[in-house]
Amino acid sequence: MKVSVIIPFYSNIRWLEEAIESVLNQTFTDYEIIIVNDGSPENDNDFRSKYENHVKVNYFKTENKGPAYARNYGITKTSGEYLAFLDSDDLWLKEKLEKQVKLMDDYSLNWSHTKYSVFDEVPNKEDRIYHEINNEDFKGIVYPQCLTKLHIGTPCVMVRKSYILKNNFIRFSENMRFGQDGYFWILMGVKNELGYINENLTLVRRAGSNAVQRARVHLNVRGNLSTNLINKLDSFYPNIKVNSLTKITYRYCNIMNSTIDQLFGTKNFKKKSAEVVSKIAYMPAYIMFKNIIK
Repeated sequence: MKVSVIIPFYSNIRWLEEAIESVLNQTFTDYEIIIVNDGSPENDNDFRSKYENHVKVNYFKTENKGPAYARNYGITKTSGEYLAFLDSDDLWLKEKLEKQVKLMDDYSLNWSHTKYSVFDEVPNKEDRIYHEINNEDFKGIVYPQCLTKLHIGTPCVMVRKSYILKNNFIRFSENMRFGQDGYFWILMGVKNELGYINENLTLVRRAGSNAVQRARVHLNVRGNLSTNLINKLDSFYPNIKVNSLTKITYRYCNIMNSTIDQLFGTKNFKKKSAEVVSKIAYMPAYIMFKNIIK
């Protein structure tokens, strides 16, 4: 079963090369690599010279439209039965594809993910320290649990291409700055058992300020999910309902996100004052999602 590896790229081309090498070193060999350059301003001449004749590497360049568009565009260029997503700054251990394909084949799964570790960028690779993330409770039937927590790293995921071709609404949300992948995972989780490999096969790089740790980003993601998915989930799945408490909490996040946008602007997500206000505003929703909504 052939795997199509989709890698969106915008910055740090040296990390992209390391990511690609982690794919080329896989023990599983029936794969193709689809790189989508999302309008990067970086000079890619040396990179293209190195890989342009590689039989497994396909390189596409688009206008800058964000990682969601790049991944969706990459999907249209694939020829594999399975799709695997790798960010350009992340890495795979060498048995990642082999073990994940076997899991998908053995259990006829439409999607799966793996355990992963995070590491901070340091000058020397030998000095990297890896911190394992505990996501082993996130497997099997994950709906409606996935509405309140989503313990999935994008570079850990593999999906069956034929399933999302039959369900063409399951794509990365191009309307969301953050959380485009969560949109995809929720739509997959509604009707599909999530497979899981309890082995660290993926390495996720943390560089600078980590967006997923910022309250401002959490409010933005939940608020945009409210508009783009939660309020119209039944249009995708007519027999699926979202409970009222969950809807109210998402709606609250949407109102708070809009308010903070008005106060601080929609582009600067690293402003300290906006982050302080966001932490206060997000706290009631955090408590609801973590302790009350099941």
